[in-house]
Amino acid sequence: MKFGVQLYNFRNALSQDFKGTMKEIARIGFDGVEYAFNFGGMAPEEAAAFTKELGLECCGAMFSRENLLDATSADWDYAAALAPPAISISAMVDFVNLWQEIRDICVAIQKNAEAHGVTFAYHNHWAEYELADGVPAMYRILDAPEAAKIFLEPDVCWLTCAGMDPAAYIGKYASRIKQIHFKDNLEEMKNATTVPLGKGIVDLNSAFAAAVRSSCEWIIYEQDTSTDPFKDAAESLNFMRSLKN
Repeated sequence: MKFGVQLYNFRNALSQDFKGTMKEIARIGFDGVEYAFNFGGMAPEEAAAFTKELGLECCGAMFSRENLLDATSADWDYAAALAPPAISISAMVDFVNLWQEIRDICVAIQKNAEAHGVTFAYHNHWAEYELADGVPAMYRILDAPEAAKIFLEPDVCWLTCAGMDPAAYIGKYASRIKQIHFKDNLEEMKNATTVPLGKGIVDLNSAFAAAVRSSCEWIIYEQDTSTDPFKDAAESLNFMRSLKN
């Protein structure tokens, strides 16, 4: 299992000095980084070369669903050049009433991804697990026959906040997971403060054990809010490494 970090954690620093911030992130010791919409103004091949120069792999890349619905979008060039295990999108909508629309969008993106030789995964928040006719909306999306090739990028924090068991969820879709977001939270609330890994209420140990039994290749640390993202990243990486022991 390899350990990565979501670059959204460092969004403010990256907006000021992208390459300098990336170098500082690399020094923390993660195996890879997951890009989130921002490539520092670099062209696809330049971004890929810079990532490799830092001794990092690309463990993921998040794009807008609007761009990925366009088979000619430049985002596909970034996906090809960076070669992550999977690219991903997310959505914040009324899933109870719009799950079919999101399913159709995901199916269309997956077909574009397949044409480009890329794996496509959906990244969850919490609203996906509200019940649609008695069944979590996300199950209705993923379990549809036409969605069988769609992968997942589970976020264990938001699964917890949705009242789901992350380990059970990872087990249910074990063969359709290449990356998992590890995030911790002070409370089982959607708007609670995220904290360094191991400092909150998310059962990261059982989630990691489930990840090891799945097809997951990357555990990706994410912390939406932090007053010192570099310090919290170093602390969280140490926690992730302790899970292997």
